[in-house]
Amino acid sequence: MRVGLVVDATCDLPEEWLRAHGVRVLPIVLRVGEQRLIDQREAQATQVFYQQQLPSVGALDHSEPLPVAELQQWLLDELVNEFDYLLCLTVASQRSQIFEHATQASFGLLQQYRARRAEAGLSGPFAMRVIDSKSVFAGVAVLAAEGMRLIADGAHPNAVRVRLEQLAQQTCTFIVADDLAHLRQRGFQKGDRSGLLDKVRGAALGLGSLLDVKPVLSIQSGDDKPVALAPSFDKAAQKLFAHAVGRVEAAELLAPHLCLSYAGDLSVVRDLPGFAELEQVCQARGVALHLAMLSATGAINIGRGALSLAYAAAPKTFA
Repeated sequence: MRVGLVVDATCDLPEEWLRAHGVRVLPIVLRVGEQRLIDQREAQATQVFYQQQLPSVGALDHSEPLPVAELQQWLLDELVNEFDYLLCLTVASQRSQIFEHATQASFGLLQQYRARRAEAGLSGPFAMRVIDSKSVFAGVAVLAAEGMRLIADGAHPNAVRVRLEQLAQQTCTFIVADDLAHLRQRGFQKGDRSGLLDKVRGAALGLGSLLDVKPVLSIQSGDDKPVALAPSFDKAAQKLFAHAVGRVEAAELLAPHLCLSYAGDLSVVRDLPGFAELEQVCQARGVALHLAMLSATGAINIGRGALSLAYAAAPKTFA
């Protein structure tokens, strides 16, 4: 059985890693002014987006899933003949309709895949299961990395699906936004009902203007809240890295992956205080540290210079 994994473009794993492991990327539509752009997690295209489109992104610009019919056609053209069982991992359903659209498209495939596979001389069935990551950005990446590890080890696809659904409840994702003016203008996600920006504003205003502090935001199982405040981006990142070091050193991770993404030049992350220690601890403990660019979809929502970090572990107070 040929088992495959498809992720949407918010999954912050390096392009070369996705290619090497045969992970396919479900495109996301970006609306910027009159332009309809497609985010496919291509590093060069993402850099161009950062340089040319991101500086002019306004309150009405946004990301959106492919329409169901277009998504279904993409699956038929790209994946139905390549795999027999497909796991589709999406960004949290609370923050995007990608999960809903992918689920609807998977139902539609049941009526169409047989003819397409017959044309290619394939007689066996095709199955697709859609998984809600309940996370964003680096959090989606943690689940994708673990999913591919299990698939490579020969785990049954149903076992992989169950494991990822379990880990989705225990994936700890953090965000440090550098461009708080962008965050203040747009909120964490346009149309987001969770009120995260209100929580950030409420916590930050107790210590001064929102633009004078950098909050560390925690996202887990759809719940989001600020867990720390720092006077600068570097200090906030240092707090986050120190927290991650503590969890790795305590052997608390439920999957051997720690994912980081950044909306900008990745050399900035490597030069941040605490990153070298985090890298060394991960290497010593057998934890794969994945560093990637934040997707264009992520950048349109939380701005240039945003940092995302995630791992799978039981909940624990941020320290």
